[in-house]
Amino acid sequence: MPATKYRVLPYLQNPSYDAMTIRWLTDTNVPGTLVVEGVGAFESQPELAQHLVYAESEVAYIHGDKNKGEIHSDTPAGQAPVTPYMHEVRVTGLQANTQYQYKVEQPGTEQAFSAHFKTAPAQGARASLRFVVMSDMETEPESTAKTVDWAASAAAIGGDKLESDPSTYKRQYPVDQTTGYQATIRHAAQRSPDYWLIAGDLVEKGGRQLDWDEFWRHGAGEWGTLASTTPILPALGNHENYWHPTEGAYSVAAIERAYSKWNTYWDLPENGSSNANYQGRYYRQDMGPVTLITLDSSNGDDNDPLKDTNLLIKDAQDSVPDFNQGTAQWNWAEAQLADARAKGQIVFVQWHHMPFGTGVHSYPSGSAGIAQGQDNQSGAPMRIYHELMTRYGVTAVFAGHDELLETALLDGVQYWDVGFAGDGLRGPGYVPSNTYVPIDTLPPEAQQTHWSAHGDAPEVWEGERLVSGGKHYGFLEVDVTPENQGYRVKMTPRYNLPVMDAAGKATGEFQYLAYDKVVDVLVAN
Repeated sequence: MPATKYRVLPYLQNPSYDAMTIRWLTDTNVPGTLVVEGVGAFESQPELAQHLVYAESEVAYIHGDKNKGEIHSDTPAGQAPVTPYMHEVRVTGLQANTQYQYKVEQPGTEQAFSAHFKTAPAQGARASLRFVVMSDMETEPESTAKTVDWAASAAAIGGDKLESDPSTYKRQYPVDQTTGYQATIRHAAQRSPDYWLIAGDLVEKGGRQLDWDEFWRHGAGEWGTLASTTPILPALGNHENYWHPTEGAYSVAAIERAYSKWNTYWDLPENGSSNANYQGRYYRQDMGPVTLITLDSSNGDDNDPLKDTNLLIKDAQDSVPDFNQGTAQWNWAEAQLADARAKGQIVFVQWHHMPFGTGVHSYPSGSAGIAQGQDNQSGAPMRIYHELMTRYGVTAVFAGHDELLETALLDGVQYWDVGFAGDGLRGPGYVPSNTYVPIDTLPPEAQQTHWSAHGDAPEVWEGERLVSGGKHYGFLEVDVTPENQGYRVKMTPRYNLPVMDAAGKATGEFQYLAYDKVVDVLVAN
């Protein structure tokens, strides 16, 4: 029996009230056995994951001196890691809202891998749920030993709270991106969520295999196993349409390369599209009393910047669906929203581009450049969906893209940017390139209800030690609990505070805290 290594540990996909998919990847084609306690044993039929391959530049990185995180450090000199094999077992006939213990026995590995999963409640069942929502972890091996700019609010020096203190424009966060995201995963795991939502930008470059490998090191690998107990429900971000080694960043070839990797990893509900390239880009997931609608905000109308979220993607309608009114994706979304509300579901929606924010990607859409107050990847065109959100009583929309934490209430819909999982820790605007904060572009109610970690969670220092507040890596926690004839929905942003010594240096420990901003609403059936 050949020695076998897990390339990705077992992880959960496509949860329903009576079924669950378990997937894992290995470096050999030796079948494994999934054993679900009280259900049975199932042998996998491994298939070569032919799209999970490496460009020459990636091989050079693995063997170069910049590989500080030692990804694939055991690969023979000058060689690429072997193309892995995907194992998949769909277990059916399960009981609703029930926890099952499982283990994967993979011959050639040292020991069986053990974890648990829980089926969803039946649709409409009165049950409690907890899920965590993240975005913009943008994993890549280069995140190790790489810190980010950490500008503080100008309120501390008498300025507007949404502006930034110029003396802190280039202040560096106390821990690197890898360490910060590791803390996010540990913090989320401690909260024992039922589901893990990711509103896009999972990886830095969707077409680069190393960045996906780094994602799984955190989620189902050496650094964490949250995905082994918590099904991931992902949305595509602009970075999942990005990068080709020779054909350009957002070319059709880049999009197709990135999508082939995306489509290899995820087993997502069918959306009924006749275009196979649209599968996994938008879908509906029912979880007891909750319905999640995931949309792809990656591409709009190439002929109108005000209707397009990425002016760099051109002539790709066959690969990336248009999100605008009257398109196949729009019509599908409207039908699913209507059906979910008719059934009394609590509805959440996720897509990547924050429509009502204050970061750089909330500048008006255009090609003039950030310094001139326009962004070629603006989230503002997604405001077209607001009327649908209000008409069908959507409780909240989860987005990212601006790499910050902010929220605003508009016509009963709570909009969140949760792009603070593990990459950038930006503030409003885009200092120092442009200090303009586009709060004035938001509707009056959104301006009045706007909250951000940058402006509304002031840093509290004791000497050189930060003891609370400020911008940090973290996630949004959402609790749905039956109450009277409806449900209480509690949305709490949580963060990882690096513990500092007396000199202000990170010790490697974290405090897991919650921001004071908690959105608590009662939703009627």
